[in-house]
Amino acid sequence: MKETQINKIIVYFLYLLAFASCFYMFEAIQAIIMSAASFFLLLQYTSKKKLLSIKTLPFILSFLLLLIYNLFYFNSRSLQSISNSLLIFVVPIFSLFLYDSSFFKKHKNNILLSYSCCISILSIYILGFYINDIPNHHFNWYFARFNLEKNIHIHGTYISLWIAVALLFVFDFLAKNKDLHAKFKISLLILAFLLLASMVVINARMILFSTLILIALNAYFLFVKQGLFNKKIILIPLVLLFTGVIFLSQRYKDDLKFLNKNKIENSSRYTICYCSLKVIRNSNFLGTDNSTIQPKLNDCYDEYGFEDLSKEKLNSHNQYLDYFMKGGILLFIAFIMTLFVKLRYALKSKNYLYFSISLLFTFSFLTENILVRQYGIYLFLFCDILFLGSVLINESHCTDEIEKN
Repeated sequence: MKETQINKIIVYFLYLLAFASCFYMFEAIQAIIMSAASFFLLLQYTSKKKLLSIKTLPFILSFLLLLIYNLFYFNSRSLQSISNSLLIFVVPIFSLFLYDSSFFKKHKNNILLSYSCCISILSIYILGFYINDIPNHHFNWYFARFNLEKNIHIHGTYISLWIAVALLFVFDFLAKNKDLHAKFKISLLILAFLLLASMVVINARMILFSTLILIALNAYFLFVKQGLFNKKIILIPLVLLFTGVIFLSQRYKDDLKFLNKNKIENSSRYTICYCSLKVIRNSNFLGTDNSTIQPKLNDCYDEYGFEDLSKEKLNSHNQYLDYFMKGGILLFIAFIMTLFVKLRYALKSKNYLYFSISLLFTFSFLTENILVRQYGIYLFLFCDILFLGSVLINESHCTDEIEKN
């Protein structure tokens, strides 16, 4: 099979990955598409390009550390954990070869739009369900989100992250393509409104606010920095959006009331973080057997009077702490370096979209173990396959210049 044929097959699988977001309830189908896309991505390898470099070293090291810990250091050898780490850290590196394919570069924007359109269908369903469910929740956010998550069978943080990425895709497309047909531009604006409205309904705080900040940051890079708009044109709408979201959200009001009446130490989030750090400290910063992490967290929750947390078996709710517990300080540093590589070289190559997506994941990792569920791995892999190769190419080339050629 020729390399050009492999590239085309990968592009078709990327379309399937985009459409798979609509069929999220069939996790097996999503897993099959991810595995097939990864397999053909690995088949692209040629010795003409060196995969081992300063940029790729943190990714390879993260995978090797997780592999060694799973196979040799601990008793619980999880094949799923190994395969997940392969998808997260190794497979995306091979997207480096995709940027040699004119067929991929030709279809890249269409793949992004396909994903955004699929997510907009979910957004329409979320908004429709929320409106139809008003007699049950009476605008109580907690009831509304509980009913919504029970109906769509996906955690609000993950679906909010999916929507946030789609919103960044749409904004980037609108900002960079000024000569769009009026009807198409209006359609994209409506799409953006639907995506933002559904994010407000779900109200995953970190992701919602991060997305608004990143849109403003993109506007700064694309417009203000180039002298096309005044800073106030960007800041005023952003302040109004933040104020509106806080005003409409019962969750933020309750947070403010809690902080006014209680100490931060009395919050469940503080206890979860404290217990995670305790597990890390007790392991001498060298990592803990994955099968024993949750029992140790549960014991700590019970010790400090948070029995509800142990009953629900809540994890660390922080991806950085999760990897620190699983692989110690070495894995923690390696993982941080993978994010640093993405952010530094995306900004250096002026790939502001990938910079924003990487920053969005960086923020979301603070409040959720994004990479322990397939919903998170799916989006992480999808974005890295599409963009990571653009920052792994020669530093002297700009991403925009490469995509135009």
